[in-house]
Amino acid sequence: MNDYLKYYLKFLGLSGGLKFIFDLKFFFAIIGAQYFYLVLSFFIKPSFHIEIILQIIIIQLFTAIIEELIFRGALLGLIKEYIKYSYFKISAANLFSALLFSAFHLFHHSPIWASGTFIPALIFGYFREKYSLWPAIFLHFLYNSEYFLFF
Repeated sequence: MNDYLKYYLKFLGLSGGLKFIFDLKFFFAIIGAQYFYLVLSFFIKPSFHIEIILQIIIIQLFTAIIEELIFRGALLGLIKEYIKYSYFKISAANLFSALLFSAFHLFHHSPIWASGTFIPALIFGYFREKYSLWPAIFLHFLYNSEYFLFF
């Protein structure tokens, strides 16, 4: 494989394997999303849209891949090149990219929902930094799909 291609795949976080599957924190991130939507369903009546499930899956997979490539792939990778600080095992680069990710969601969500993307964005960034972009894409797809399937 070309050295430039290897560099860019690593820079974007796409060169990691599947080690994240054996990380208990990854399963806690999955369970956390389920718990969040379960609690939320007590306050907001979910409306399950079974007839459009395939369209939701395709759109959410595409959205997760694009947003993760931009925010956790390119942006987080670029910020990490210049900012090396960490706070409580959260890098400053992850913190900054999560803030930008939440701000980006202000364009098409209310401020409360946009701010609600901050914690998941930190979680996605954590797995991108520890393993690769693949667990971030999977978790992003899962979180978005549940949001659009139920609410």
